[in-house]
Amino acid sequence: MPSRQGHGDLATERELMTDVVNIFILIDGLGWEWIKRSTFLSQIAPYRRPLKTVLGFSAGAIPSILTGRYPEDHGRMAMYRLAEKGESPFRHLKWLCALHPSLVENRYFRHALQAAMQRFGGIRGYFNLYGIPLRYLPLLDVGEKADIYRPGGIPEATSIFDRLEADRILFYSYSYRQGSDQQIVELARKDIAKGEARFFFIYLAQIDAHLHAHANDRNSFEGILTRYETWLNHLYSVAAAHYSKVRFHVFSDHGMAPTRRTIDIEAILGPLELVAPRDYLYLLDSTMARFWFHSDRARSLVTEALARNAPGHWLGEIELVSLRAAFGDRRYGEAIFLLPEGCVIAPSHMGRKAPQGMHGFHPNEAHSYAAILSSEDYSDRPNHITDIYRIMNESV
Repeated sequence: MPSRQGHGDLATERELMTDVVNIFILIDGLGWEWIKRSTFLSQIAPYRRPLKTVLGFSAGAIPSILTGRYPEDHGRMAMYRLAEKGESPFRHLKWLCALHPSLVENRYFRHALQAAMQRFGGIRGYFNLYGIPLRYLPLLDVGEKADIYRPGGIPEATSIFDRLEADRILFYSYSYRQGSDQQIVELARKDIAKGEARFFFIYLAQIDAHLHAHANDRNSFEGILTRYETWLNHLYSVAAAHYSKVRFHVFSDHGMAPTRRTIDIEAILGPLELVAPRDYLYLLDSTMARFWFHSDRARSLVTEALARNAPGHWLGEIELVSLRAAFGDRRYGEAIFLLPEGCVIAPSHMGRKAPQGMHGFHPNEAHSYAAILSSEDYSDRPNHITDIYRIMNESV
């Protein structure tokens, strides 16, 4: 069953047309700093405010929106984490990943391996190998193994889709699986015109991709906003024609900071005479370097080298607790070094070159803030992306 018919297994149960429709549109990467002076959707969503996000990336932020919980509660912060012993989905490929890099570290092999994991490895959520060294894979796990836009997609916490299914409420959910953003909006428009459901969740990903590539070009972003405004105004008009009341919400999971500087952390680590993953394991996630150490010597060498040679700071336990991103099992890093806004690791395990725009900085940074634009006046809330769940929950 296509996930755009996101009502669990209730396809045979048709609800009577309701007078109220709730439309929730998650636009990935639509940061407050990019739209705070814009008239984007001001006619249909005049109430707007910034939202604080969580530490980490969309892999943690979107589950926070869908569950109303923080990373330490729903268990997700980044795409990759340290696997529990014997639990890596890549454990059966250990022999393959151990082959000499000259044999396996090429785009053709990596593409085949990624496709095999998605088809046969039980990974149904968003997943990409990016530039993760293959020899690391048997030590790693992937948090998003299921489609998070469906019931059961976040087993560590109750999502809005679990709630809708439990209450047997007909709903529609759409994501990148249904095509481009324009195609998704068109699918949603047709389903809204049926007048049969009162809850629609729409995830749009391409503004995030555009800002990663063009955050240095404000004019191109304004052109993209104009296009999205046309699509969403049309969507709203269709809803208004079939329902007496339209509750319309557009929001994001994080912002996007233009890249101002790059830092080569591999070059800093190179002279330390440490071998990964023998002496330590590390992941370079564009804005943060995450480490697991196998000796006090490795810990000392790395922490001192980065503190001395790289901009940013080590996230201490008190800070992680305050951000509600402290994991007792250290699955996302025994030690985490976070860069300041606008500074990007390059090369990193996400790519050899730095993107023009990046997110994943400290939630207090200006460009980290997400946004909400709504037809409804919620007065002094929401203030945090986790508050979106409460609004969705109250709407049903």
